[in-house]
Amino acid sequence: MSVCMETTSVPRWDEERTVADGGRTVTVLSFGDAATDHARRLVTSFEGRRVSWLRAPATWGDAAAEVLQRQLSAARVGWRLVLVGDEAAVLAARAVAVAAGALDDEILPEVLTTDTRTVYCAHCRHTHDATAAIGQTSTCPACSAELVVYHHVSRHHGAYLGYQLDAEES
Repeated sequence: MSVCMETTSVPRWDEERTVADGGRTVTVLSFGDAATDHARRLVTSFEGRRVSWLRAPATWGDAAAEVLQRQLSAARVGWRLVLVGDEAAVLAARAVAVAAGALDDEILPEVLTTDTRTVYCAHCRHTHDATAAIGQTSTCPACSAELVVYHHVSRHHGAYLGYQLDAEES
């Protein structure tokens, strides 16, 4: 399957490495040990701002969600969020932040790897993590549908769209 990158919603992480000026406070949320060195460099780059650095497990889960929710409820005008880790964790955290009212310009995504993708099953609406590349397939663990990982990312769900491989044949 060829991907038309002009019409895709797949994030272009190398182009999204900016955050709005004017932030007085910055929260850096890093996921796993692999993100530590990169996060440390970012923390020191925000001179003149109050910076907090929170470390979460490598994968998105309840612990990370709880930490982020506390930060979001304490956020005020001038707050910025930096997310450092693999794509699945960064997209999940970004979706929570946006749902809580954070703006795209207030979030700096620093994706270090895209090895794991979160896939949203259009058949049963379940999400799961997969190591499939765009255009490859992944089996939904909830309904067993063989899903094509499509080149559409829902930033609301923090996941790639997965549609049933043989949908037209059913």
